[in-house]
Amino acid sequence: MLRKKRGTLQPNKSSIVLHLKPILAARNIIHPAAFLIKMGINNNSANKMLKGEAVQVNFRQLTSLCMTLNCTPNDLFALRDLTPTVGHQLEKLQKLEDAIVNPLEAFSTMGLQELKEMQQGK
Repeated sequence: MLRKKRGTLQPNKSSIVLHLKPILAARNIIHPAAFLIKMGINNNSANKMLKGEAVQVNFRQLTSLCMTLNCTPNDLFALRDLTPTVGHQLEKLQKLEDAIVNPLEAFSTMGLQELKEMQQGK
């Protein structure tokens, strides 16, 4: 008996998606596919993750991503075509349409004093 592995779930239909580009840009990772493969994620899965076509992420991969990138699962996922009700916890996830900010570029125009004040929470 043959069984469908993923059922009818398709990457372009999911409202919560794996969105690695912002966190990889924030960590200044230049070759993301090589980075994921070095972490132990196979080539096919790594490419699907980077293209936004991944329909599943196992807990080993999720834990490895969070540990290596020093982040939480919330930092790895984004919303697509979904507007949660006001106050819903899903509002904390980034939007897929949000611009990717490179921190090196964002902080490059700031002076040393501004950076110190930001670090101290002033």
